[in-house]
Amino acid sequence: MRVERGRARSAPILVVVSAVAIIGSAACTDGGQISPPGAADVVVDTNDVAVRTFGGFGAEWDPYTYSKDPAVPESVKDRIRFMRLPFVRVRMFASWFADVDNRYDFSNMAMRPLYEILDVAKANGTDVFLTEWGSDDWSMDPWPIDDPRYARAIADGLDHFINARGYTNIRYIAIVNEPNVNTTYAQWSAGIVNLHRELAVRDLLGTVRVTGPDICCEGAPWYGGEAWWEPSLAELSDEITAWDRHWYPELRQVRGGRTEAWLRPFWDQVRSSDPDWTAEPFILGEIGFNTIWDQGTTGFAVDMADYAIQATRAGTSMVSAWQLDDESYPGGLDSTPPKWFGMWSTRDSGSELKPWFYTWSLLSRLVRPGSTLYLATQPAGIRALAARDPAAGDWTFVLVNREPTLARDVTVKVPGYGDVTHGRYLFDGIDGSGPRDANGFPTPVASGLSGDLEAGITLTIPANSVAFVTASP
Repeated sequence: MRVERGRARSAPILVVVSAVAIIGSAACTDGGQISPPGAADVVVDTNDVAVRTFGGFGAEWDPYTYSKDPAVPESVKDRIRFMRLPFVRVRMFASWFADVDNRYDFSNMAMRPLYEILDVAKANGTDVFLTEWGSDDWSMDPWPIDDPRYARAIADGLDHFINARGYTNIRYIAIVNEPNVNTTYAQWSAGIVNLHRELAVRDLLGTVRVTGPDICCEGAPWYGGEAWWEPSLAELSDEITAWDRHWYPELRQVRGGRTEAWLRPFWDQVRSSDPDWTAEPFILGEIGFNTIWDQGTTGFAVDMADYAIQATRAGTSMVSAWQLDDESYPGGLDSTPPKWFGMWSTRDSGSELKPWFYTWSLLSRLVRPGSTLYLATQPAGIRALAARDPAAGDWTFVLVNREPTLARDVTVKVPGYGDVTHGRYLFDGIDGSGPRDANGFPTPVASGLSGDLEAGITLTIPANSVAFVTASP
């Protein structure tokens, strides 16, 4: 996340999320009857794979270094368990445990907030994407990025976290958050080479993926990220084994359905440049919106679901929302007025769930790691994600109706697949309604329904709404 004095340059945008009121009804009928207005088919093509092995919908979750109490509240643990959160991107600084000459103290008080996060993630089976945010702007790290001591400190830290403390769920490491903002490509690329070498010495390359370039915000003249992507692919494909970038588009780009086409060429470049691309994740390490928006509105839930669908259709295999919890930055980010981007508020504000928790928690919970994501036809105004767990054979469909006033009868079909038992969730982006339990967690609007994927499952999606359908053979 890159923040400018007085305003957020790449702040996630909250847009109205409307839940799909999923009511079984016929989208079209035989016997000469006329299809209802807006009726449409979404047909899944199982020969057209968007993502072979999906890594999940995760979120940024940074240590509570600014809080009076760095411990993770029980309510937050409950929320993460409900989400079945597949991964979190976590900020750290090597200067928390290392001095300039690589003398270490892994038990000092500065480390406790990080360990609190890592403990909860491990207990939940959540993978960790550590990002060492070091640069003059972000941190007090004492080394230049290309200093071998910097890479040594990070590698020694990872060795301690994984082998001494047992955080074997740390799977990814990036150096410098959005390095195109504060460092040069030459410095950063030297740091990547140094880190790869240090991890190899410690036999950690089979455990942790070097991830990059973690750049942000192409098209914004103050970032200059365009000059980093292609050189990284050309020069660092031996070192980088997970490709990562951030993107905060304009709201109108997502609502207009243009984000999918904008993202796809970047992943196509990886496919054409890196011979090992089939084994490497394509990660959006931060997503949100470039427009300042009231993140507490219901609209953000719909727009984030829309963005998630377009990102995965473009080939993105891991998507991390900015961010999980307002408590990571209890003073707000460095903007005027302060902006809060979490799925719930700070403890002092009651830790209240925001509307977009509804849609993002279901994306995280229902579209599971290991799933294969397929492309499906998208009638005008409809977004569609189709995911299948190859082990269990279960399907998850996520549908967004972007029509501002028109409900749509949508029939989801998967040729070659037959009888299923299915359930449905809905969130209404107009008023934020959707079934919830006592904790505020989404509950199905219907379950145990019989259906046939070959013939199609039909549901009515209200205007500006999001629907989730789960189906098991």
